[in-house]
Amino acid sequence: MKKIFLPLLFLANLIDAQSITLLKDINPGANPSTPAEFFKLDGKLYFNANNPTYGTELWSTDGTSGGTNLVLDLNPGTASSLPTSLLNYNNKLHFKTLIGATGLYSYDSSTGSATLIPGMPTASNFLVAEGKIFFRQNTKFSYFFQGTVTEIDTPVIVNGQMGAVNGKIITGASATSATNNLQLYVYDGNTVSLLKVINPNATANPQNFYYSSNLNTLFFTAGSNTAGFELWKTDGTADGTVQVKNINPGTSNSFPGNFKQIGNKVFFAANNGTNGNELWVTDGTEEGTVLVKDINPGSSASNPNNLVEVNGKLYFLASDGSGEARLWESDGTADGTKMTLELKPGYTNFVLGKMEEYNGALYLSAKLSVSQGQELYKIEVPTENLNVGNQNKKEISIYPNPTNGKLFFNGLEKGTYDLYDVNGRLVKKEGNIINSTLQLNVPKGNYVLVTKTIDGSLKTNKIIVK
Repeated sequence: MKKIFLPLLFLANLIDAQSITLLKDINPGANPSTPAEFFKLDGKLYFNANNPTYGTELWSTDGTSGGTNLVLDLNPGTASSLPTSLLNYNNKLHFKTLIGATGLYSYDSSTGSATLIPGMPTASNFLVAEGKIFFRQNTKFSYFFQGTVTEIDTPVIVNGQMGAVNGKIITGASATSATNNLQLYVYDGNTVSLLKVINPNATANPQNFYYSSNLNTLFFTAGSNTAGFELWKTDGTADGTVQVKNINPGTSNSFPGNFKQIGNKVFFAANNGTNGNELWVTDGTEEGTVLVKDINPGSSASNPNNLVEVNGKLYFLASDGSGEARLWESDGTADGTKMTLELKPGYTNFVLGKMEEYNGALYLSAKLSVSQGQELYKIEVPTENLNVGNQNKKEISIYPNPTNGKLFFNGLEKGTYDLYDVNGRLVKKEGNIINSTLQLNVPKGNYVLVTKTIDGSLKTNKIIVK
């Protein structure tokens, strides 16, 4: 009986391995609902989606199929309002519509109604900062505050994206409407002025602004006269506005983008001219800006995208050259960057859209079936449970999972394992792990793998053999 109860104790401490399920077929059949614009607020995940009855309107989910429902049919009937640019202002959901009565709306969840804010019919490039909504409209720099839209009088043409750092708003702007010579400008609460000429010979086109709260740094991309479009940072001052690293040497472009902060590091995708567009990480210094892993080896790109954080780890979508849709995770090291879930093994006719974290799970807009269009999927992400008394011992990780039977280990070269089925029956006792690898010759199904290191440490994992 002890052999039965021991693994059941392990099972009680385990969270299921990663798995993906269709949360809801919003547009039934082969036509897509194409969920997009994910945004978390008020304990829900909001997004837009298309339905044959309502068109493309605002939806929300609580993580269950029954709790995934239409929020507003703002443009009644089958016509769409196409809500975009979802943001949180004063703890209320705001969004812009592109069809019908266009402009910025404020949604009241208590009444289930949305109100159009006057004076913002063509507003874009929204940024919530300093208690205001900053935006540009008709090349003018403006903000919304306490029910009023204020246009800031400035001689420059604001035609870039925006970011905020140290109480200042940073944006791209041109001196006149006759040129597209975008340089970096700053709004200090009173006036808009030139912050830095990044490229004296042509447009710098600063964009992809991303604020790291842990580093108190605003990262962005821009092109200089000595480098292509590379990684820059600013603290809101001219002296503090510098290029972080010329990732693709010379005047070639690395085009950094898809930024995501985890701890004191910021992950992003970039192309160094040798490895293709791959996963990078920075701590804000040149020496601390490094390639994490060449996921698609050689010059081919893996194009990491939809970078999100779950339980202190980075999750993202990337192509490793297999032609399959795969989810990856990273702890910031090459060994800790690995494929963690095949979304649909063997299926190559997929479409992947946006992905977001919500309540410890991942929500993905994807087409993973011939019979269904692009719909909303949920990916369960487990919290690893390491049964080790000494927390200074190296953590063991196992991949891939699900597996075809062959498993690889990080942090363990040799050891033994016990394998149980989900009913607690011992399938194999003290099997050997050699060269960080083992082959499970077992039928398809779910198992509990209890890994034993030489020093007696234990780790349990639920393994799916496909």
